[in-house]
Amino acid sequence: MEPATTDKEIEIYQQKIVELNRLAEIGQLSAGILHEIKNPVSFVNNFSRLSQSLVEEIRDLAEKKITDLNEDDLADERDLLNTLSQNLVKINENGKRIERIIQGMLAQTRSDNAVLEATDLNQLLEEYSKLAYQSVRSEDKEFNVTLTYELDPNVGDVAISKGEFGRVIVNLVNNACYAVNEKRKQGLEGYEPEIKITTTRLETDIDIRISDNGIGIPEEIVSKLFDAFFTTKPRGKGTGLGLSLTYSSIVDTHKGKISVSSVLGEKTEFQIVIPG
Repeated sequence: MEPATTDKEIEIYQQKIVELNRLAEIGQLSAGILHEIKNPVSFVNNFSRLSQSLVEEIRDLAEKKITDLNEDDLADERDLLNTLSQNLVKINENGKRIERIIQGMLAQTRSDNAVLEATDLNQLLEEYSKLAYQSVRSEDKEFNVTLTYELDPNVGDVAISKGEFGRVIVNLVNNACYAVNEKRKQGLEGYEPEIKITTTRLETDIDIRISDNGIGIPEEIVSKLFDAFFTTKPRGKGTGLGLSLTYSSIVDTHKGKISVSSVLGEKTEFQIVIPG
């Protein structure tokens, strides 16, 4: 007779499952990251090439004797320098975007204790929601959704764990993508999939809402959504850990609150409130 499994062993197994789920999420994000990083890399390459051409033109002007320079030459030089300066700004902006995406990916892979640090929350929401969308689209090329943002500029920097909060956004947007994609497959006339993300700075907190116009969730299931290993997706489509870990991150790590409301067949909205 085999010995009974101890609570400690069960806890170890559960932790392994959580870790495997996190690694699966990272793998799912890879396609979205490759797509999102492609655009800024193209910008850097294009503006670098254009800037090299500008440098050559400036060099040609610089080789002229001062006595041979006329007003047109000086005007051309000013224009070339202004354009070169603008190009360098664009290169810097897109280089920083690449850096943010890479840092976000590294944050996803870390399993150490979460560290809260001042982060541009609106920027993080926009970038991680796009990554999640692109990762879903890489598996279904027919899938498209309109991402709508209403981000309060007064939100500014908020103390969050970038890696954990990034995973929260990925989980919620992935779920929203699934909901609108399932509704799209119903072939409803005039249906346009949409995911809306809003932020609002309250007196002491930040209100974040992620809503979709997808298939909705039955009322009797809403209360179970944050239970570990509970999933509304078909077998093989979800582990049931995403929303459980999302709840833990918001409530335990970020000392906030998360709730969900839904109308079956019409919409679902997740609301997150964290200290700001």
